[in-house]
Amino acid sequence: MKSFFRMFVLSALLVFVMWGAGYAAEPQISVALAQNISSCTIKASSLTFYDASGKQVNAKGTITVKSGGGSKVIVGGKTLSLPVTVKSNKGLLYFDDRPYRGILMLIHSNNSFTAVNKLSIDDYVKGILKMEVNPNWPTEVLRAQAITARTYALAERGRHGNAGFDLCNTDHCIPYRGVNAEDPILTKAVESTKGMVLYYQGKLALTFFHSDSGGYTSDVQSVWGSDIPYLKPVQEPFSYQSPYTSWSFEISGEEIGKRLSRAGINVGTVYEINTVKLGPGDRVELIEVVGSNGRKTIKSHDLRMALGAKELKSTIFTVSADGTSALSARNIAESQPKNEESAGSTLIALTQEGAFTTDELLDMLLHPEKKEEYLQKALARKGKSAASPRPQQKKDPKLLWPQWDSPAENSAKPGGARGSVFVFQGRGWGHGVGMSQWGAKAMAEKGWTAEKIVKYYYPGTELRRIY
Repeated sequence: MKSFFRMFVLSALLVFVMWGAGYAAEPQISVALAQNISSCTIKASSLTFYDASGKQVNAKGTITVKSGGGSKVIVGGKTLSLPVTVKSNKGLLYFDDRPYRGILMLIHSNNSFTAVNKLSIDDYVKGILKMEVNPNWPTEVLRAQAITARTYALAERGRHGNAGFDLCNTDHCIPYRGVNAEDPILTKAVESTKGMVLYYQGKLALTFFHSDSGGYTSDVQSVWGSDIPYLKPVQEPFSYQSPYTSWSFEISGEEIGKRLSRAGINVGTVYEINTVKLGPGDRVELIEVVGSNGRKTIKSHDLRMALGAKELKSTIFTVSADGTSALSARNIAESQPKNEESAGSTLIALTQEGAFTTDELLDMLLHPEKKEEYLQKALARKGKSAASPRPQQKKDPKLLWPQWDSPAENSAKPGGARGSVFVFQGRGWGHGVGMSQWGAKAMAEKGWTAEKIVKYYYPGTELRRIY
């Protein structure tokens, strides 16, 4: 009986201890601060360096670390073998004059070394939120961002495993700036969501996020090719204004060709761009580029990456050429008499080439009888004759201008732009997958909780507290 009583008490005590502990220990994460470097400075009031063999160097103040060749580094005149662990015995650890929490690891890489910050996941999240959201935004959007950032970091832990660390500190993973990026309001958002992450079918969800969806998020499959059920397009429930509600980007066909070539897409100087497929919300999914060396159909995301994500801000855009509006070439073509097809095709070609000024185009629209006069003037300027018009491809000359207030279905729409200079006009910023930060802000302003926000952007996921 006494034995049974002891077992009962021990079992109850074990249950109490486990219940009191609540969750597992907080996970750690390793983030590369600088890769393949030959030297750096490390600072703290009291430092300890030690390598795998147990060799140790104690130091104070600012210490310069230099590559010693191979898998060696020189610390304060002493040689240590990589990997080397660096700890601050008092206060924060400074790497190249920036303060960080946790410890520093120096690991071998390409006959030099890489500096890696190893710290708790929540300390890491505190060091990234300020680059993602404004601390003055509503509390619930800050909490939602803390949940999605924590989930994404843990789901992607080991992304750079072959290089000896989990994540990098750039846009390739998530920009991370350590203590300098911390903010007391954002720290509260992290602490109030401690341990909260999103799961899907027993696994951590890939909670991608971006700045502004432009009204409709992207299907991850159209961006990176993976079919993930909780990363399908969703429409923003509330309208909102952001700095990226409307933007434009102008670039020459020659420059487009150069940038595409650097991305491995070789079509030469681009003179025509055609939309092949639109997704929900008039987001361009596939686009055809036609150049002097051929034509290719590519993902609009790949076009964005090639041209520059800061210039072509999103894949919700329309395109025109040489300053000619979408209706100019179309209206002139439709006003052309049926018995003047040859002259009409020449007129269309010259319009698409930018041979007419805006005033000339307007005058032709208002006074169709002047088309022949302007045609001859344009041909004279270009040294051509109406009898030998430029060869034309047999395709619809209409330019595509999606109706943004009427989301499109997943189908192709004919059209495009032809010329030497292209103007992209669009809305939103980012890849469009997952949570839109500006959209989440609008939700929070309408009273939505962080939990409701993340469940909306990642439908079918489950919110758990794991530590």
